[in-house]
Amino acid sequence: MSRAGRRLAGAALGILLAQGAAGSGTPPSAAQIAHLGGELTPVGAERAGNAAGTIPPWTGGLPQQPVDPEVGYLDPYGDDPVLFTITAENAHQYAAQLTDGHRELFRRHPDTYRMHVYPTRRSANWPAAVRAEIKAQAPYPRTQGYALFDVGRSTVPFPITDDPLQMMWNHSLRWRGGSVMRILSWFPVDARGRYFEVRVMNAMAFDQQGYVNESRPNRLFNFYGLFLAPANIEGQITLVWEPINEVEQSRKTWSYETVSRRVVRVPSLAYDDLDPRTQGLRTSDQFDGWNGAPDLYDWTLLGKREMYIPYNSYRLSSKKLRYRDILQPGHMNPELLRYELHRVWVIEAKLRPGKRHRYPRRIFYLDEDTWQVSMEEDYDRDGKLWRFGDHPAMLFYDVLVPWYRATVHYDFRADAYLASDLDNEARLPRKWGFIANINDFLPVNLRRMGTR
Repeated sequence: MSRAGRRLAGAALGILLAQGAAGSGTPPSAAQIAHLGGELTPVGAERAGNAAGTIPPWTGGLPQQPVDPEVGYLDPYGDDPVLFTITAENAHQYAAQLTDGHRELFRRHPDTYRMHVYPTRRSANWPAAVRAEIKAQAPYPRTQGYALFDVGRSTVPFPITDDPLQMMWNHSLRWRGGSVMRILSWFPVDARGRYFEVRVMNAMAFDQQGYVNESRPNRLFNFYGLFLAPANIEGQITLVWEPINEVEQSRKTWSYETVSRRVVRVPSLAYDDLDPRTQGLRTSDQFDGWNGAPDLYDWTLLGKREMYIPYNSYRLSSKKLRYRDILQPGHMNPELLRYELHRVWVIEAKLRPGKRHRYPRRIFYLDEDTWQVSMEEDYDRDGKLWRFGDHPAMLFYDVLVPWYRATVHYDFRADAYLASDLDNEARLPRKWGFIANINDFLPVNLRRMGTR
């Protein structure tokens, strides 16, 4: 981060702390919690806009409204004009609001990469019950080292904090509808723009939030992914039990293999393990922006910055789009992406002595309004930028879930990228908010779920 960026981050952090952020590891007081829903949004963001007027105040977000599954999500901001476009030629004018990852994309693809910047729309919203639970539970969650305790059913256990690790926990527990079943595709795209599709049906149900019929101690969520394509992996299944406190209990994972027709315990699917189905372009802990145990790193809050991030990505959601319209050599189609100026928390993770990970240093940019990782920079052992995550987000307004419209991981060594979480050509709509049967997440039942 530049010296000017650090000054801006420090000033913004000081403003928020003056509004009543708890110190590191210190539970917020009743007076501080009273700011939630007042000076702060229900999840702890600054309600006010910025002094320049380029970031507006949060006024409640998008209201809930139905979605026609045949049409998909209509763009509520479709009439917004492009304020300006950042290109390789003028990127230096916006250096303070750009990541190193975006600047590298401009350097590598000066003729094709660009960022269209639109008016900032603070669309984030949550169901009333989710908001109420965050505020009611706010006094109780705590961390001890890398362990997490007493989160209850809150989806933002630390809405008022200056502790970077607690901020990352907010991302990990954030509201994703309680439960969801969906069909998604991801695409490894090489330097020439060639790609193949991996299609998967996955189901996730949050035990911690009460969306499983039989609760398990220390269980955050249950997850499985049933692979539908390509043909050589059709029918494979991955099952995950994700704990809340990963110091007390590690993640458990199983796999059903169609060739052997056996269910096997996977020894490790965490940290920097690579899934060959992604061509090695994403580590396990980069799935969904960030996940898993944080104990390999020392975490430092660098402050808060105003930055251009991929937001309100409804155009990318259109069911009229084909995947060939989205995927281009070097990067995704920039005409389908929308960038806005938002405040983000900037968090640095440095590898602890004696620990190992492919990324010794990482920078995470968390959207203030949702606690969601919006962007991530990953550096190699020589201190060079290796990979960059740039994750377009939107509000799924039928269920009031702020989440990713896609996740994109650029690999600058390979000049390749992985575009994930796309469902433009999926026929079945997402199913949200059901009470899952625990039997669907037991290893003994994986074999019957396989397709061959």
